[in-house]
Amino acid sequence: MGERVYRALADAYPLLTGARYAGGRTSFETYPYAITCAMLGKAVASAKQKRNQRRQLLERLGIDVSTLKSVDARDATLCALTAQYVIDGSAHAYGDAEGGYIRVPIVNETIVLDAP
Repeated sequence: MGERVYRALADAYPLLTGARYAGGRTSFETYPYAITCAMLGKAVASAKQKRNQRRQLLERLGIDVSTLKSVDARDATLCALTAQYVIDGSAHAYGDAEGGYIRVPIVNETIVLDAP
């Protein structure tokens, strides 16, 4: 599905191929699991706790999660937040120009969640 959406929007939102955002319309790849790991400061996030972890992350970031009923909605919100980090120059680009980059936020302080 994502690939089809990308192709439909590629002319108006070209793929960000450099390590840094230089302005203008663009598209980029990110991944909610990687975003979660980056924000928690962990190499691995719990797959079993994904629903709870992502809800708590968004709450800690000041997002009202009451309307975000599904994991997909929370994941989309994490990706939208990452777009702001990319714009602000506070995102790390893992990968390379040839194979592509995955963008994740760079956070000054990791977020601590409540125990499950």
